[in-house]
Amino acid sequence: MRILIVVLTCGLLAAGCGRSPERDVRRALEGFAEATAAKDYQRLCDDIFSAELVEQVRKTLPCEVALQRSSLGDAKDPKLEIRRIKVDGDRASAVVTSTAANQPSSEDTVVLVRQDGEWRIQSLSSS
Repeated sequence: MRILIVVLTCGLLAAGCGRSPERDVRRALEGFAEATAAKDYQRLCDDIFSAELVEQVRKTLPCEVALQRSSLGDAKDPKLEIRRIKVDGDRASAVVTSTAANQPSSEDTVVLVRQDGEWRIQSLSSS
């Protein structure tokens, strides 16, 4: 019985400790950067982008194909530096600097929404 209590207590502490909306947004952005660098378009469409963004992209082409043909597909050694994050309920925005070996750097604003408890990218626009 003591073992069960210890396990439950540790699980509850782990669930609450170290979690904050800002940190979760940062993790979502880091996932976006990793998937972009790996050209993992399937992950971007399935796990990173919001359902609304994927539907918007799918109006013309399947999401993965559209991303492959976009500037994401052309980017060589892309990097993302997170400058600022602002969380407001189930919406967040982040100012990031995007760089790639073959493209000029840009400062962008990423808008995220919380869907089913996970932060997803809703839109990305250049400043």
